[in-house]
Amino acid sequence: MTYSVDESEALHNHIWSDSTSRSDYTCFGDVIAFDTTYKDNLYGRPIMPIVGVNHHHNTIVFATAIIADETSQSFEWVLHNFLEAMMNKSPISVVTDGDREMQRAIKYVIPYANHRLCSWHLSRNAQANIGDLKFTATFSKCMASWWTTEEFDIQWRSVVSEFNVEKHPWVIENGNTRHLWAQAYLTSHFFVNIRSIQMCESMNASLAIALKHKKTYLDVVRAIEDGISRMRMNELKADYLSSHTKPFQITKLVDFESHAAEIFTRESFLAFQDVLLRETLYRIEEEIQSLSDECQHYILSKYKEKNMTFEISFDYRTETLICSCKKFETVRLLCRHQLHILKYLDYTYLHGTLIQSRCTNDSKASAPSYVDLNVSPEVM
Repeated sequence: MTYSVDESEALHNHIWSDSTSRSDYTCFGDVIAFDTTYKDNLYGRPIMPIVGVNHHHNTIVFATAIIADETSQSFEWVLHNFLEAMMNKSPISVVTDGDREMQRAIKYVIPYANHRLCSWHLSRNAQANIGDLKFTATFSKCMASWWTTEEFDIQWRSVVSEFNVEKHPWVIENGNTRHLWAQAYLTSHFFVNIRSIQMCESMNASLAIALKHKKTYLDVVRAIEDGISRMRMNELKADYLSSHTKPFQITKLVDFESHAAEIFTRESFLAFQDVLLRETLYRIEEEIQSLSDECQHYILSKYKEKNMTFEISFDYRTETLICSCKKFETVRLLCRHQLHILKYLDYTYLHGTLIQSRCTNDSKASAPSYVDLNVSPEVM
């Protein structure tokens, strides 16, 4: 635990993380999310869980902070001390609720991290500011669609014009920050499919119930630790399910599915299965052999949508596949276009270059062990 005090020696900010959370961060700390919407019922101070997603696609907590206020200085203090506890390993990407002071702190402390704004907060704000359910639904579609940036810009102008909101301040502001929320602009940046901070919201809801009649900071810490303990118990149950049971196979690609079921956790395998089912919607329109004979290029089109094409490059030397849709780079799971090519090439297994360790049963096999030392907390 690290904390700071104010001029009167009263507790100002503090943050804590145990050995398990630090070990988890080495495996899954590539993407983090946090918000400060929940306030403790003692002093009204923001509680700031810093969370991520594990190999079972479940929420895990890397650290928790209770801060004096929501200024950039407090957020900077949290981020500096968080990174120090995590051996100065910076996340690849960060998801937040869009607080301006928080954005300022992120740019200062982790300037190279990709930043995404919470889709749930944006949809709620769209409804609050525009007050039109049809606009909110259309805005949400624009936010989530895997378009190119050019396609997004065309669609965005069309939506803004259709609802006659070209001069609305909220629309202008969010149009200027579309690189922080539109999937079209975030494609190829890794966010492990985290689009919102509702994982924090669920933890906040549990805290609100647990702390309804509590009075002290010790009660707050105990409630948070109880919540983390429940998360870890759920992880152990998911570990057992993935390691000791076999999922149903739903395609005739028996060897292919069997290999995936063996290496992926159950949730990752189910996501893989869903993509595998959809690869049948595509067909190869053209094959192009590179002059070097090291790469083969394929042009795929979608069933009934021939104008929608994707280019896949296969390197025979390294057995790597690169698709123009960039979903593999964004969510770290093979896309349907890549799976279609693997089936076409009669693959019965997934090469190591196509497997991300954070999705596998062995994702924590090489995680370092930390020890929680019984020492006095550090005053910063």
